[in-house]
Amino acid sequence: MPNSQLTDGVSVLIKHKWKIVVAVSLFLVAALFINIIFPLLDGIIMGVVLAYVARPLKNIFERHVPRLSPYLATSTIVLPIFLIIGLGVIEFFNTIIWTIQNQDYVIGVLLRNVERLNLPAFARSRVIDIITNFTSYLMPIVKQLPVGTIAKEIAILLINIVIAVVLCYYLLVDGARLVDKINEIIPDDIKDFSGKFMKHFDSILSAIFIGNIYNAIGVGILSLIVFWAFGFSDVLMLSALMLIASIVPFLAGWMVIVPLVIYRYFELGTQSALIFFVVCLLVLIIPPEILIRPYIIQSRSNIHPMLIIIAFLGGALVGGIAGFFIAPILLGAIVAAYRANDELKKEASTNSIKDI
Repeated sequence: MPNSQLTDGVSVLIKHKWKIVVAVSLFLVAALFINIIFPLLDGIIMGVVLAYVARPLKNIFERHVPRLSPYLATSTIVLPIFLIIGLGVIEFFNTIIWTIQNQDYVIGVLLRNVERLNLPAFARSRVIDIITNFTSYLMPIVKQLPVGTIAKEIAILLINIVIAVVLCYYLLVDGARLVDKINEIIPDDIKDFSGKFMKHFDSILSAIFIGNIYNAIGVGILSLIVFWAFGFSDVLMLSALMLIASIVPFLAGWMVIVPLVIYRYFELGTQSALIFFVVCLLVLIIPPEILIRPYIIQSRSNIHPMLIIIAFLGGALVGGIAGFFIAPILLGAIVAAYRANDELKKEASTNSIKDI
């Protein structure tokens, strides 16, 4: 008869009490560490994403200039992204300041455009009331925004950008060695699963981030040319919006183009708006969204685009910048775990058939 004192739950807890204490202590230390670095989470996640995106370029540069390859790959990816977004943010704040200083002129332009719509009397008066009330409430709120809080947020953003660039560089230099160290501490009984999981996980994340970020960089540069050619005044801000929006597959780019088409219709008429729309469709929508992005993502990840859209948008709504990229990473981990487990089952089935 087995000794119940050695097999009941309390006895097991007492037997392994020091292991439990160590495990709980490590968990608390890890939780405290995560809480401390939480404001820098955006930079850490962006650094990982940039490293994935820059890795193919590093492999290319490594054939010719091995020592400089991490620097060149990091610069090639970081410069166009942060240059377009940074200049766009500066132009955005300049536009906000100009709008506040010229509030009456802005309201007048909006009201004149409403008059040009030839709406029914009840609808026109309603729209005018909405514009007037909205601007009368919004402008005082904008003017009263705390300067100290804004300065603090900008400082944290700049720190996160620096962390992202530095982390991207070091992952390009030591990423493979870091993966090897992780593999060394994985227990032997799950090494087969972990190896297959890492292979699928790496392939999925490479496809998602390379497909989306390269596509977004291309769209940002092309939109800069298109918007400049059509005479828009805030081309840097609009190109930055297009770059950010193009990271999300299929949907977000339209959120920038459609308002610009409507604006061009009111300013220059139907023909000018139609030409602008057709050019955007042929240059900014069809090549990246219909041809390039689906080919890169589908050929390497084989994940339905709708799942990726939901992951990006849902992550952004829940977790901001970090959540925007964490959600696709979690999606990739779930799919990779399923595929690794499926592979193990197929191998086990094949081996059992061979034994028979």
